[in-house]
Amino acid sequence: MLPTDSQTLDTRLSTNLAKYHTVLSKISTVSQLAKLQAVISNEHSTTLKSLDDYVQPSHTSINQNVRALELQRTKLTQTLSKLHHALEDISISRDLAQQISSRIRSVDNERQRVAQTLQFVSHVQILKNNISMAHGAIERSDYKLAATSIDAILKLPPTIISSRFANKVVPSAEIPEDPLVLVEQWTNQLSKAFQEKFESAARNQDVSSLTSIFQLFPLIQKSNLGLDLYSRYVCDIIATQSRKLMTGAAPDNTTFYARALLHLFKIVSTIINEHSKIITECYGKEHMVHIMTKVQREADMQAGLVLDSFLETRKVEEVIQSIQKFEKLSSSPDEPVIEPPAVGRVSNIINEYSMILQNWSMYCRFFALKWYEFGGERVNEGEFQLPAPIFKGNFYSKIHNSGFLSSFQALVRYYLSASFTKTISLESLPSLNQYLTKKPYKHDDVSSYAFSSIVEDLTLIIRNCLIVNVNTGQSQLLGQFLDFLARFLQNEYLIKFLQHNLRQLQPRLTSNIILKKHVPPIDSNTASRAASPGVADPSKLSNLRFNFKGAASSALSNIQSNIQAVYADEESVLKLHEYLIYVNTLSIGGVFLQKLLSKELLQDRPQLLNDNFPFSREAQVLREKIEATEQNLLAQNNKLLQWAVKQLFENLLQPRIRKMLGALFVQGPTNEYFSSAVDFEDMSHLHQFSTDWTEFMMPYVNVLYKSCYAQLLSCIVDFMVAHISSRIWSLQVNELGSIKLDRELSSLIALVCDDQYVLREKFIKLTQIVLIAGFEDDDFDPTTKDLKREIVDSINWVLTPAERIRAGELRIDKRR
Repeated sequence: MLPTDSQTLDTRLSTNLAKYHTVLSKISTVSQLAKLQAVISNEHSTTLKSLDDYVQPSHTSINQNVRALELQRTKLTQTLSKLHHALEDISISRDLAQQISSRIRSVDNERQRVAQTLQFVSHVQILKNNISMAHGAIERSDYKLAATSIDAILKLPPTIISSRFANKVVPSAEIPEDPLVLVEQWTNQLSKAFQEKFESAARNQDVSSLTSIFQLFPLIQKSNLGLDLYSRYVCDIIATQSRKLMTGAAPDNTTFYARALLHLFKIVSTIINEHSKIITECYGKEHMVHIMTKVQREADMQAGLVLDSFLETRKVEEVIQSIQKFEKLSSSPDEPVIEPPAVGRVSNIINEYSMILQNWSMYCRFFALKWYEFGGERVNEGEFQLPAPIFKGNFYSKIHNSGFLSSFQALVRYYLSASFTKTISLESLPSLNQYLTKKPYKHDDVSSYAFSSIVEDLTLIIRNCLIVNVNTGQSQLLGQFLDFLARFLQNEYLIKFLQHNLRQLQPRLTSNIILKKHVPPIDSNTASRAASPGVADPSKLSNLRFNFKGAASSALSNIQSNIQAVYADEESVLKLHEYLIYVNTLSIGGVFLQKLLSKELLQDRPQLLNDNFPFSREAQVLREKIEATEQNLLAQNNKLLQWAVKQLFENLLQPRIRKMLGALFVQGPTNEYFSSAVDFEDMSHLHQFSTDWTEFMMPYVNVLYKSCYAQLLSCIVDFMVAHISSRIWSLQVNELGSIKLDRELSSLIALVCDDQYVLREKFIKLTQIVLIAGFEDDDFDPTTKDLKREIVDSINWVLTPAERIRAGELRIDKRR
């Protein structure tokens, strides 16, 4: 029976007892009491049976659990017994291990003491042997053996040399001094001897002896003395070679000082490269930093002497003053202009100037690479910093703090300005006659177009200036030159030269001029005589007191008038030619500028800036500056080009284009554009426009550079769109008329724009107007009058809803 059954019996028993007490209080007869007793007796029997049923299974379950627990206790007792035996074994093993470990430590200690004793005895033996060898070597002047023996002694622990045992065992009757005293005496003695031998070998240029002696200083722990002697030796070499360079050739050579400086830096670089091997091997590469510092100090001084000689011999300051005086007087019209310095002389100075700075920059990069290599620093290329011996040196100060770089800038600015002035005086313009044909002219490349000689001449001048600035390796110079170049090209080239010439030619651009071949007219007097051989020269007849009267006088007057008209027309054609050439010059000049800057400096030679400007972030800064300079100049160039093309279109082409468009999109005298089956295929007006367009525009296609023509065509398209738009909005069309109008407009767009799809986009509004004009009533929403939603959503409209409604009203034959 489950516990819940027990609870049920208890509850029932309590309930029965309460009921029995209640009934008992109400019994009044014996029979009732007998009945009650029988009920209680039955209930008692039932309850006992229930209790028996409950107790019997409980006793069985408890007995089973007890037996299981007894079994577990038996197993646990066995396990505990085994555990006790194991613990006893472990205890015995531990005691045994402690005994073994103690014995091992004892043996190790004994072995270490024996080893230490053996090592000590061995060291003392080494000390004794090397002292003996050093003593004999010094007496025989065998300096290498003596230094080697002392090196072996000095490598021993200091406690060995100064130990009491060594002081008793090592000294002998022949060598009675203590080892420590002996080593100190011999070291001082050998250092003096080595110094004398080194200096003697240096004087005699005995490189072999000098090298062998130099290797001995570290053996006697006199590395600093050896390095100092070696530094003086190589500095003497540098000074001697520098003097030979400065006196070995005549400074009349235009690159003498640049070459002298280059040879000087080559000598220093060779010394650092070659001599670093022995220093690294015998002294350690970290000592090269000390040598490089000393060497750079000497190189600094010698390079400064070369630079001073260059400035003095080339009279750089005198040239700079002449340039400044010339520029000052040139800006004052009342002052007499003096003779400017010769461009050739300035060019020679600039080239040598640039070579000097280039050689210095290459040396700085080499020195920095070796400095970081020997100093054990790892620096990514492009993140170099100039080592202290460079930027704290006198030569660096002469370059950066004495006006040396500013003088170079002044020379370059003068060279660019003077050379540009010279090219203007020598400017030549090509003839356009070869391009003015009815057939397309095949251009091979940009140089086959007609443009001013100024472009190529100026390109060469700027390229030379860029080369000398880039070669200097001085980011300051290239950066400032780019700033000057931007100002110079904008002011002198774009405004004072090109814009000025275009403005002078602009008044000659009138709608009655046709782009045709220019035929230079012959002299007027010669022309009159050729036309009328029987008429005498009027000037000569006047001197002979003859007067013109009658028909002869009238004929001569008419001939002269015709000649003047022809001459005026040909002169206008020539001015148009010149205007177009300058427009080409603008556009092609931008192409040459891109080749000079981004293409040559960045794209074709991607490592050029990194190689010439390796320090800090100079290369990246200059790269960004070159791109910014180019973008700024091209923006100014394109702005002037747009203006020039716009003037050409408005003054010369616009009236002709308007006239050619006059017959298009017209079906009659009114604004009705109706078409029927009879005239639907009649496209005669469009065919005439195509003929006129090709004949009129082909000369411009052949002459103008592609970007110029694209700009001109853009102006034409803008005008056409505005002109045709006003015409189409005023039309009334029928169904066939709308289809024909679409054909005519599409053909016009294809003819004018060809494959320039950007220009086709400008006609989108017109094409959408014509498209809507062809829609039927079913395509429109009767409520909004606009197109139905599904049509509106299916096309990217540029027309507003109001414009779509207006376009739909162009059709007058719709079903209502």
